[in-house]
Amino acid sequence: LVVQIQARHDLSLGEMGLLLALLSLVAILVMAFVAPRLAHFPLGALCAAGLLALGTGSLGMATLPGSALWLAFAIAGVGNGLVDVFLNVEGQRIESITGKPVLQWLHATYAVGGITGATIAGLIAATHTDFRMGFLFGALSLYLAAFWNAKSGTHQRGASEVDSGISLTAFRRHRGLWLPALVVLSAFLVEGSMDTWSGLYLYDLGASEWQTALAFIAFSSSLFLGRMFAGRVLFGLGRRMTIIASGLGGVAGGAIATLAHDPTQVAFGFLLMGFSIASAAPAGFGLVETVAPDDQTNGIAAVTTVGYSGFVWSPPIFAWLAQAFDLRAAMTVIVSATVGIVIAGMLAPRDRPKGPSTE
Repeated sequence: LVVQIQARHDLSLGEMGLLLALLSLVAILVMAFVAPRLAHFPLGALCAAGLLALGTGSLGMATLPGSALWLAFAIAGVGNGLVDVFLNVEGQRIESITGKPVLQWLHATYAVGGITGATIAGLIAATHTDFRMGFLFGALSLYLAAFWNAKSGTHQRGASEVDSGISLTAFRRHRGLWLPALVVLSAFLVEGSMDTWSGLYLYDLGASEWQTALAFIAFSSSLFLGRMFAGRVLFGLGRRMTIIASGLGGVAGGAIATLAHDPTQVAFGFLLMGFSIASAAPAGFGLVETVAPDDQTNGIAAVTTVGYSGFVWSPPIFAWLAQAFDLRAAMTVIVSATVGIVIAGMLAPRDRPKGPSTE
């Protein structure tokens, strides 16, 4: 759908990249300045508000003219910022209480969303249905999810023991936060770039609309399976070894995806890369418990803020590389971020494995 909205409004690679960067920039501002000030409200209500904003942004992408598309992307950025901070806060809270790998399961559901979205988008593109139906479906799904969260979500508040109006001050209080931030930055850079640019990359290799959708379904499915696998097995290695293994597998999958010329081989690289990096971000968020145990709301908000900064500079840099060189060069730069996961894992403190989950 990114390719189709770009064609519908006659946007250049650079213009599309700026819209995607705007979405991520707004999300970062919300994470850094807004989320800490909202932490005293119930987490269920905060997630509902974020979902409402995402749904409104999706609706705007389907209905607004090209000159006003920036507004839809900005509103979606507000929703992204709220949902990603407070869902991670709630997941980390439950994980600390139960001692089980909750974040692995939580992030696995993100991949299910990717599978669902790619399937619907592939059907829409393959049947030549108006691409706006995909955004309308997304808006309806988000509104229903917002209603459910508002009605049935937890009343637990996300308030931190440390009162701070700006989440990034957590880095000053807890210098060790830069390690989980690097893990999440690298993982989200790859995941976010796949969301937005993998379709264009495969189109350039001659893949059809449905083949492109299937390749991203493979990536999202491998993320889902990887997080299930990590939750049951890799989590038992400890967060440090999980991050290292995740990064090494991501490097191997990224190399295949960038060196191959056949769409099927590229899809296999996507699958391996997705399965490998699946556990990186949840394990990175889990490190916050170690370095900032009494300041987890601001710590997670700070780490998420830095992680999403990759989404800000990734779209315009990818677009610039694609225009100046080619799409293969751009994809090579993006997947090289998996090396950052390996480096952060090697520098992370050793921790005691928690054992495989049986839940």
